[in-house]
Amino acid sequence: MTAPDVLEVALWLAACHGCYVFRVDHPGRCECAGAHMKCDGQRGKHPAGQWSRMATCHPAVIRAMFADGPWNLGIACKPSGLLVVDEDQPGAFPAFASSVGETLEPTFAVDTAKGRHWYYRQTEGAPLGNRRGQLAGRGIDVRGGGSGNGGYVVGPGSVHATGVVYTPVDSTAAILAVPRWLADALRPAVPEPRRAGRPVSTFAALRGLARVVLEATPERDRNTRLFWSSCRAGELVSAGSVDEATATAVLVAAATRTGLPEAEALRTVASGLKTGEGTRHG
Repeated sequence: MTAPDVLEVALWLAACHGCYVFRVDHPGRCECAGAHMKCDGQRGKHPAGQWSRMATCHPAVIRAMFADGPWNLGIACKPSGLLVVDEDQPGAFPAFASSVGETLEPTFAVDTAKGRHWYYRQTEGAPLGNRRGQLAGRGIDVRGGGSGNGGYVVGPGSVHATGVVYTPVDSTAAILAVPRWLADALRPAVPEPRRAGRPVSTFAALRGLARVVLEATPERDRNTRLFWSSCRAGELVSAGSVDEATATAVLVAAATRTGLPEAEALRTVASGLKTGEGTRHG
């Protein structure tokens, strides 16, 4: 299939769907235009600059950005208010929906070289991030908002390194709101209430909070997890179950193991402990 004019697609996405777009390396260029030290060989997927700052929906800026093509098209999900389910195995996402007793409604979708991108509109207030939740291990990825810059996807009209063109299934389809069942599948499970007669030791509780931090993904949810764990530790401190120094040492040690600078970890832990203690007293 012949690739459409990516500039026109970018202008259409910005005008019709409020998408914030930016330019991405195109496999037809002589060398990778991605803003990285060394290309990993995945041509056609690397942003040509700091994508979170380049992303725009302003027509004049878009025209100037794509003037010296060929370029592929990137879509920044967070400012666009989007959650995109990236299916790398054909049929994987519909299969998951079926497994939880749901059927996919016809939202805007784009066929890729490996599968399909399903676009959804996020609700205001607490946008879903890049966490896969129950979709993990099923050949499905997720790009959304959340903390930090969120994520991005390669948009329609782009050309994959194999020559496959990213093509909308139905260009007239609307972008539907994130269905509740999908939001529930992506959010962390709510811990079950503690059973009477089976108290959890303070050591086990702190170890569990440290594990939450250690399982974080840097630049995605590390700070969110650290703050949440610190709030829970603050509740333990307030209840007299553990001293603040011990809680701080455990959480800072876990955070620094994920690559967070110690000074930043100390600030986040101190803020979370204070918040947790205040919640307990309130």
